[in-house]
Amino acid sequence: MEEAGNRGRIATLLVLATLNYMLATALAAVAVALAIVLWILFEGGVFPEDADTAKIIGILLGGVIVISFVVGLVLALFKVPLARRRLERRVMSETGAHIANPDEHVRVRNLLEGLAIAGGLPVPRFAVIEDAAPNSFGVGTRPSRTIIAVTTGLIEKLSRDELEAILAYEVSRMGSWDVALSSWTVALTGGAISARDGDNLISLVLGWAPQRLAEWLQTWALAGQARDRDKTAIHFTRNPGSLVRALEKLDEDQSQVGRVTRATAPLWVEFPARALGGSGSRATRKLAKELLLDERIDELRELAKLPRPEGAGVTPVEPGAAPAT
Repeated sequence: MEEAGNRGRIATLLVLATLNYMLATALAAVAVALAIVLWILFEGGVFPEDADTAKIIGILLGGVIVISFVVGLVLALFKVPLARRRLERRVMSETGAHIANPDEHVRVRNLLEGLAIAGGLPVPRFAVIEDAAPNSFGVGTRPSRTIIAVTTGLIEKLSRDELEAILAYEVSRMGSWDVALSSWTVALTGGAISARDGDNLISLVLGWAPQRLAEWLQTWALAGQARDRDKTAIHFTRNPGSLVRALEKLDEDQSQVGRVTRATAPLWVEFPARALGGSGSRATRKLAKELLLDERIDELRELAKLPRPEGAGVTPVEPGAAPAT
């Protein structure tokens, strides 16, 4: 049921995000073309001294707008598929993740492979991020092309059972196509969201509307996903108590992933607070509130039928639990 729902959202998202991307590209093309034409007219000393000249210049500018708008739409149609194909490389580069060598973190790799095989899913590629903050993400536009990445902080700070539960959480998201939905969302909206990061005045002005629409699309596409992914994980994992304890540790840990942007933040198990910055939009704040762990943990306890521990905020530790390596 969740798989069908996520596939439906992906299809709708493809249409809406493509239209938004085409609009942003077309507006940028119009702005550049107009700037060039006006500069040429100004440098050539061509000014509307009479009605006929003004009419000719108006027709010229109108033609430039129409032609550049069409060119922008055509360019967007070619660039949208590239955005999907470049997503994996972009996320790996942004986060500093690298595909683990066969002899690197062998125990973690074996846990991941075992969970995927047990769930009847393709074995994902395994990546590691050198970062002390405990967190993980999944990226891939279909289950057979998924990468599961974990930080070294996650490996070092969680017990074996807790680490296995987080990996089960990520694998369950593959099967429900939640990873695919999140990845498609980031691939198709990330460009518009980050377009205004530069100092270019044209990008800042013309990129405002596409950026806000892209943020809204992310919020719409991922609405309710936190609860859905938690339900799936609880049913998938063999030890829901370990999953709750693991997420509590992530929530209580004050360290933050060092390399993350607003565009790719929804891919992570714990939405990195750093991505909010100082002035996030309403859509960003809404999405972050839904994906942050503090409120989800209580619901997870209810889903797993686990009692709330005495002393809220204190993470119980299993006797004899040792960090995974």
